Amino acid sequence: MNATASQPGHGFAPGLLDGRVAVITGAAGAIGAATAEIMAALGAQVVAADIDAGRLAALADRITSAGAPGPVTVVADLCDARGIGELAAAVSSQHSHVDILINGLGEHLASAAPFERGTDDIWQRLYEVNLLHVFRACREFVPMMKRRRWGRIVNFSSVEGIRAAPNLAVYTAFKRAVDGFTKSLAVELAPEGIVVTAVAVDKTRAFQVNHYDLPEEYARLAPVWVPAGRYGEAADVARLVVFLASPMNTWVVGDTVIADGGTLSAGGWFRTPARWTNQPLLVQYFEDPAANAGRPPAVQ
Repeated sequence: MNATASQPGHGFAPGLLDGRVAVITGAAGAIGAATAEIMAALGAQVVAADIDAGRLAALADRITSAGAPGPVTVVADLCDARGIGELAAAVSSQHSHVDILINGLGEHLASAAPFERGTDDIWQRLYEVNLLHVFRACREFVPMMKRRRWGRIVNFSSVEGIRAAPNLAVYTAFKRAVDGFTKSLAVELAPEGIVVTAVAVDKTRAFQVNHYDLPEEYARLAPVWVPAGRYGEAADVARLVVFLASPMNTWVVGDTVIADGGTLSAGGWFRTPARWTNQPLLVQYFEDPAANAGRPPAVQ
């Protein structure tokens, strides 16, 4: 188990999470699963919850194949109060406490559309999958952390909750609400030894974005969109989550940490074959640098 944790790419000391009980929602997703695998390799007793039974089973197989204890898996709809109840019951049946809560569940539900076309039903579903379950999970497990005067909670926000996202106004509103909830809860719980943070993700390969699986002629343009020069992988974000949820983090309290390869910092700036520009033209991206060489500098 410890050998897995110390392999290149993890960057964490073996045994960092020995004895910690970590509950992860949305654990069958790309980032949630990567987080579960690293935490298990570092000694955590993982409780992995998701609605996707097949991907949860595959996650459990990967964890045990790597030599770590198998996780407790909970197949439940966590958007429903009954699902959170099932998760709580599963935790209580196996463990006497919870040290770490990762609220990884979140989804835009393919809801992109002009705002006025939104319905009460889709707004309710967006609320349940992005915000309400965070409230319920925290309410369930915070008392356990308070009793031990130690805990870590990491909520998942999104870069879309910070910048504009046309046709996703309601989704972004709930993600922004996660940031506000995180700050207030963090201030409330800090005196109890419980550190609460959030992570805002962008341009990272995940199931809900089809892993950014683009044809090669488009995929090669990732450096135009992402200053880091590539799409993020699940492990890129998972390592950040593990740090925030570990004893190493004692002083990041209430903040939303951005994990996006630099897209938010870049704002409206894009890297074309010849230069950075804040006035992108399609011709700059779909022609070779040689073709751009003869154009005026302003449009290269």
